[in-house]
Amino acid sequence: MSLIIYIKIFTVCLLGAMSPGPSMVVVINNAIFKNRFHGILTSIGHGIGISMYALFAVLGIALIIKTNLLIFNGIKFVSIIFLIYLGMKSIISKNNLDFEKNNLNGGIASFSQGVSISILNPKIFIWFVAIYSQFMSIDNDIFFNAILVLTAGIVDAVWYITLTLLVTSKIALDFIKNKTVFLQKFVGSVFIAIGFLLLTEMLI
Repeated sequence: MSLIIYIKIFTVCLLGAMSPGPSMVVVINNAIFKNRFHGILTSIGHGIGISMYALFAVLGIALIIKTNLLIFNGIKFVSIIFLIYLGMKSIISKNNLDFEKNNLNGGIASFSQGVSISILNPKIFIWFVAIYSQFMSIDNDIFFNAILVLTAGIVDAVWYITLTLLVTSKIALDFIKNKTVFLQKFVGSVFIAIGFLLLTEMLI
């Protein structure tokens, strides 16, 4: 693999990770309303989910799922329900927010949300099929394909960890602490709005 090819792979993975969407909202939500540790766990989970999609793309499974409308729409519908569920949970939550302690309580849930929000996003299937198809060839060796998979996951996780560190900086948290109730309900409303917009888009 030449340096130029790897730079291309790295660039498309970074641009994909940086694209705003439900994943970004979930990561930021966990980072702010739980704590930095949970944001990092969500980021790592998301990166692993992305690695799975990259692996599917490399193996050609994503193309099969994309062309099977029943499977594709099923995944899409589940992802919408998942977003709406997270939004409702955020709005009705009455848990005290912990901005200081990096405890492990609920860590598995945060990690699972990161994996779920990436796996339950069928648009990522399309993205990987479209982007990674230019790098796929029957001549690719195992090392090349492994680089494709690992780069996608690592770049994604590192980007979201960086985002988590930014939104949990002292300046950001000082602002958030004074508006936690409003922000929590606002973020929950955004989740629900995105969910219903996607549902409308799906049904039209």
